[in-house]
Amino acid sequence: MPPHDRARHFTQAELLSVPGIGYALPAQRIEDAALPSEGWKKVDLPYTAGRELVPSAAGGERTVTDWYRIDLAGLPPSTQPRLLYLPRWKTLGHIAVYGDGVLLYQSHGSPIHNGYNHPLLLPLNATANAQPPSSVLIGVNRLRSSGSGFSTVWVGDEDALSWRYQVRQLLQVQLPFMGSAAFLAVGLFAFAVWLGKRRESLYLLFFAISALAFLRMLHYYVGGSYIPLSDDWFEWMTVSSLLWLIVVIHLFLQRLHQQPSRWLTRLALALTLACNVATLPHLSASIVSLYLFTPLLNLMVLPVAVLIFAVNLRKALRAQLPEGRLVAGWTVFAVVFTSYDGLLQNNLVSPEAVYTSPYAIIGLFFVFSYIMFQRYTDAFAEVARLNTGLARRLQEREAELDQSYQRLRVIENQNMLSAERRRLMQDMHDGLGSTLISAIRSVERGAMSDAEISVVLKGCMEDLKLVIDSMESVDADLLLLLATLRFRLAPRIESAGVTLRWEVQPVPALSWLDPNSALHILRIMQECVANVLRHTQATTIGVSTATVDGGVCVRIEDNGAGFSVDEALRRGGRGLHNQHRRALAIGGTVSWESGSAGTRFTLWLPIHRELDADKIVRRFGS
Repeated sequence: MPPHDRARHFTQAELLSVPGIGYALPAQRIEDAALPSEGWKKVDLPYTAGRELVPSAAGGERTVTDWYRIDLAGLPPSTQPRLLYLPRWKTLGHIAVYGDGVLLYQSHGSPIHNGYNHPLLLPLNATANAQPPSSVLIGVNRLRSSGSGFSTVWVGDEDALSWRYQVRQLLQVQLPFMGSAAFLAVGLFAFAVWLGKRRESLYLLFFAISALAFLRMLHYYVGGSYIPLSDDWFEWMTVSSLLWLIVVIHLFLQRLHQQPSRWLTRLALALTLACNVATLPHLSASIVSLYLFTPLLNLMVLPVAVLIFAVNLRKALRAQLPEGRLVAGWTVFAVVFTSYDGLLQNNLVSPEAVYTSPYAIIGLFFVFSYIMFQRYTDAFAEVARLNTGLARRLQEREAELDQSYQRLRVIENQNMLSAERRRLMQDMHDGLGSTLISAIRSVERGAMSDAEISVVLKGCMEDLKLVIDSMESVDADLLLLLATLRFRLAPRIESAGVTLRWEVQPVPALSWLDPNSALHILRIMQECVANVLRHTQATTIGVSTATVDGGVCVRIEDNGAGFSVDEALRRGGRGLHNQHRRALAIGGTVSWESGSAGTRFTLWLPIHRELDADKIVRRFGS
């Protein structure tokens, strides 16, 4: 049998309204209810009972129980269990379903939060072989001042009704719950972002919107006895969350378009606080009054919300924000959906309809999530743009620095060449030049023989070679420098009939040894050897090295006639003073030990020099 043949849709029922006082538990059997046999009337389903503005009796709230009787005797036989499907019912009370006078189902929880937005699907007979009831009686109790709503009824097999129930459950309960949960999850992420960037208030406002929207939508899918709050506080929370949701959305839009409306903000805050205080649950007040006032309050809030959204959207569009058009589109749908729900809540449209406000909240979730996503991606794009600009400027600065470095290198090389040229010219002027000028004057006066002229010229050649040798790189190796000196002076020593004893030992490298310092050392050693050859009549000259007192010692010893060191220094001997001056210039010291057995000259050089030569020259004078 096709599914549509296994389900029957009832659009009519018999109705009997029985007045009463307060709420009572449903009877286990319908006979206990003592229903009258007269007074039943046929009504079309869905059916709505309007509000009756009557005062409350002293003995309690005046209630009415509406009994809907549906005859099932005409249903075709079925081998499957029969189910009853009720798409929706709405009342400030409870509902009970009887089959042939036996209680089959009763709603749970308080009379207010009784799961009214959940569709109802229940079996009429426990097994397929059991006889289904011939009639169904559904009792809906309500307050006279609240009204009620009752949808059409379906009776049939599970295959024919389960998909209808699932679709209705999805539309009325599951989608609102999933939408609000997803909204809150994204809001928590925005809150975490705000904790890291306190200046970005949009993230905090987005979180507040998601939390308030979640609280506002709770009453659509939470019901029964699962609410940890009392009815009065839960109802007050849902009303307050709606009011604050409008205020926070106003603050969000105001922060978005950067055009504050102080008068509108003060008005919204004042109305919200006033409504919160006016509807605050009191010990002497009943939740019924707040619940009855809630539909009217929602209708009164609607024009205020429209005013707030209109002002903000006008400013957003004037600021040419792309998000303004998106929010404008959502506002149109939100106003339509909210107005429709106001009519539904006040029983002015079919009670079988679905609340559309949750879908406006879901639309709000997508709209504001899109706005935050755009802001988030724009922030990343701005960071990328800034990084690109910084990288470009860094490249420009690197290019400028490279050019400056190249210019500095050229200037440094020029300065170094100029300094080296000045050093060589000064040295040649003081040494080689002075010697040549003296020789020229002696030749002009005829005071020198050819042999003496030859000696002078050889000395000048040696000076020139030492200057050239000082320009060679010795890589801080003192022994290499001494070997160069030996190569230059050995022929002169041997031609004088003097034996050279070379006892040089390995010594640490001198990191400060540069061409200028090398020339000072060569000059000192040359002056010492020249003094030995000219004045001591020595037959042996010894050169040795050692490491002493954190420095390197170079010693030159001879076996010639000694001299008085103090007297020579006091007379102002030029050669000794030159040696002393040059040693100081490179941070070293010189000393002489002379006697009848010969003279020992010692040049001490530091391994690590703290002061450079220029500072030493400025300290001791040149």
